[in-house]
Amino acid sequence: LRGTGPTTGNPHKRLRIGYVSPDLRRHAVSSFFEPILANHDPQQVEVFCYAEVKHPDAVTQHLQTLAHHWRSTVGLSDEAVARLIHDDHIDILIDLAGHTANNRMGIFTYKPAPIQATYLGYFATTGLETMDYWIADNVLHPENTVELATETLYRLPRCCLTYRPDPDTPTVTQRSQDEVVFGSFNQLTKTS
Repeated sequence: LRGTGPTTGNPHKRLRIGYVSPDLRRHAVSSFFEPILANHDPQQVEVFCYAEVKHPDAVTQHLQTLAHHWRSTVGLSDEAVARLIHDDHIDILIDLAGHTANNRMGIFTYKPAPIQATYLGYFATTGLETMDYWIADNVLHPENTVELATETLYRLPRCCLTYRPDPDTPTVTQRSQDEVVFGSFNQLTKTS
């Protein structure tokens, strides 16, 4: 599949963007991804989600309503998913998982899209020569730092993260200045 993707030289063409993730469900990644998905201009962008979601939930269902095309990749080989992406004529393919659990990094080794990037779910290099960009910003990766990455850093001019809190999140309350509060946005087992 390498090098057989569609040409992207037409500036008036509706861009086809594909997102690959196992976390298109109730997961921290979805809280950051949902605002991006909700704000793509459908006149400019056609969105494809390649979901390695073994147990869909209400968040999955909501994200499906925001994507133009939803492809379940569960049970498919990396090569089969790469062929699907190639056949969908994806212009830019974005990995949202990196080397986290249930990732589909093997898909990217086939280079099914002419431009491939990693973003959001893993803040380190993928190590893949076929991954073109690592989407970041100047706060995460200041221009005067050297990154040991296979990808070219693509620094957005603003914060590269968006966030939508869970609708069931309690309101913020004022705490006494005499109290010290520790917080962890991690799995409880990691705090021991």
